[in-house]
Amino acid sequence: MFSIIKRILALLIVLSLLAVAGLTLYFAVTGSEYFWGMLVLMFFYPVFLWAMALVHKWAKKSKDENQRRP
Repeated sequence: MFSIIKRILALLIVLSLLAVAGLTLYFAVTGSEYFWGMLVLMFFYPVFLWAMALVHKWAKKSKDENQRRP
């Protein structure tokens, strides 16, 4: 059950990253005022996702270590 949820969440994250990249390109071509905001989001969104994954791994590791202690 968890593997299905993980796959769905991974697919949603990939689609959101593609949407951010696509919208950045679209706003660049059309000369929209939202281009700079999307450009910043294009750089900081993957960094945020990486940081959240790192925190999740760190929390999971410390939780496992606490459960092993008698």
